[in-house]
Amino acid sequence: MVKQTKHTLHEVPVPLAALHEGNNAVVMAVNLTERERMKFAALGITGGATVRVYKTGNPLLLEVAGTRVAIGAATAKKILVQKRTFHEADVKNSPAVTKKATSLKKNMLLVGNPNVGKSQVFTRLTSVKAVSSNFPGTTVEVKKAQAVFNDISCTIIDVPGIYRLENDNRAEQEASEIIRAQHYDLILYVLEATRLERSLFLALEILALRKSVIFILNKYETARVYGINIDIAKLSDMLHAPVVETEALTGAGFKKLELEVAQHLRAGPPEAIPDVLPADSSDGKRWEMIGQIVQHSQSLEHRHPTFIERLADLCTRPLSGVPIAILIMAVSFFLVRFFGEGLIDLLTPLYEKQYLPFLAGLFGEQAHSWWGVMLLGDGNESFGILTDALQIALIDVLSYVLVFYAVFEFLADLGYLPRLAILLDSLLHRLGIHGYGAIPILMGLGCKVPAVMSVRTLESKREKTIALLLIMMIAPCITQTGMIFNLFKGHGAGYLLLVFGTLAATGVVAGILLNKVMKGNPTEMFMEIPAWQWPRGSLWLPKVWYRMREYLVEAVPMIIAGILLINIAQQTGALTYIAEAMRYPIETLMGLPAESSSVIILGFLRKDVSIALLEPFDLSASQLVSACVFMTMYLPCVATFFVMLKEFGMKTTVRIIGLTFVVAFALACLLRVIVP
Repeated sequence: MVKQTKHTLHEVPVPLAALHEGNNAVVMAVNLTERERMKFAALGITGGATVRVYKTGNPLLLEVAGTRVAIGAATAKKILVQKRTFHEADVKNSPAVTKKATSLKKNMLLVGNPNVGKSQVFTRLTSVKAVSSNFPGTTVEVKKAQAVFNDISCTIIDVPGIYRLENDNRAEQEASEIIRAQHYDLILYVLEATRLERSLFLALEILALRKSVIFILNKYETARVYGINIDIAKLSDMLHAPVVETEALTGAGFKKLELEVAQHLRAGPPEAIPDVLPADSSDGKRWEMIGQIVQHSQSLEHRHPTFIERLADLCTRPLSGVPIAILIMAVSFFLVRFFGEGLIDLLTPLYEKQYLPFLAGLFGEQAHSWWGVMLLGDGNESFGILTDALQIALIDVLSYVLVFYAVFEFLADLGYLPRLAILLDSLLHRLGIHGYGAIPILMGLGCKVPAVMSVRTLESKREKTIALLLIMMIAPCITQTGMIFNLFKGHGAGYLLLVFGTLAATGVVAGILLNKVMKGNPTEMFMEIPAWQWPRGSLWLPKVWYRMREYLVEAVPMIIAGILLINIAQQTGALTYIAEAMRYPIETLMGLPAESSSVIILGFLRKDVSIALLEPFDLSASQLVSACVFMTMYLPCVATFFVMLKEFGMKTTVRIIGLTFVVAFALACLLRVIVP
């Protein structure tokens, strides 16, 4: 903590955007809408708050209430501050940021801000794996699981992370409604020891609801490494509630937490819950109380930034951040392709030399019967359920999916993705969304379903629509990517780059046009920047397995079902009828074999399978380019389609699908003409 220092306030307020790197200032006025002021106040940007600028430009990076925050330049111009010049500094015991006036069955809520390790705490308490990543928007659905504290059985509800109870974001509104409900016995509120000041705003709002609360001070040992010392007894006394220190990464403190929870549940809620602050207190009053709590319970020891912290700062500056981003993306692309193909080369001989001969011996002459052909295929037109389907699902696609999620989750835990969002903010503004929209788009490179679900974290319907279009157009999901890589193995990298370049360029152009056609302007970026932390294998690897388990449970059965449907359609003659009906547009306009119509229809069930099934048609490189671009964009898979219906309704879903289909068909016809 920094001791109270002598300083000079310049008399004339200036916009926050006018400050230079390293400047300190006191916020004098936040000239935004009431809704925006409430959102900013939850992170400490309110009258009397002290801020420090770390990077100028768009977005601007600053530190407030112990937290790094990214703010759009246009918004920063509306926040008036007075520059603050320090004359001396000392590292003792006052707040780092000064404020103005500075066998029972129970139900529990697990509540906290984003990025405090709440999902890790949930996993420790319930042994249920929840995806926990070092970037906002990871938890968009409520999770429930059972836990036993001594002999008391409990249902723990993991509520998506929020910053305050009053929200206009759909996911945050749902979380607030759950917290305000009366149907639970205890709230477990996760405080982050490394950013205690920021964690306390929502904590005071929840205390004002006069409900039973136990505070979990997570990352306690990590805070001590950073020179942050917290007096647990004083903090508990000022909050009028128990505080238990934990470290979810290692499991430290959870035995004590379980005893505290069990004791509280047996005793029941206290007869009288004291007021820390009245429920109708202003944001200024809350921050005044937070300043007092931090001043009496927390102290800092002086330390110099580490190499990893300096590197994290470099990732947000255009001159250094762009080359770093290009390097990271290139390395990621190389890892996915190199190790994905390596796994395929490793597994394919086992499939061909061990598995196929085993099946041949098992079925014998029955392999040539109609049901034998359904199960094993005929080696030409018919794909077998036990042969080709499993090869596609468990070798050709799974190899790329595994490596992609290993890389993606590593970057997520590292804390790099929010920094990439800052770099992309200016570009994405031209497409009609702010940098935070990069997170759903990046998730869409893995799977469109969670990407579509995460779009709900964007604020306006306009931004959600544009982000949804970009997710559908700009790149295939990882399973499609794996199959596209596989199809072009013998055609060179140039055609492969043409496919992905066409998709990316089309998405960008479509976003620019939608931004001009749709009324309104993109909201300015306002996002917390989590600390850079080195991923731990004990948490990183289980998350990769969690993603792979989703693939095995959801994707593999769909692949097998798709192969089965194609075989049935082929044997009943339905494929011949469909091929004849679609012959002209597919063969004449798109330049593809008429028989590929059945594969194109299959894309609605499973797009990666449909792309994989292009292989028997022996298409040329130019035909593959046209087909892969069309089949990536023309329709979402059935799982994505139903998620789109749920999240956006029939009207928006039909509009997006109609637009992507028309664009996909036009591109396929154009590529057929221009690609040699």
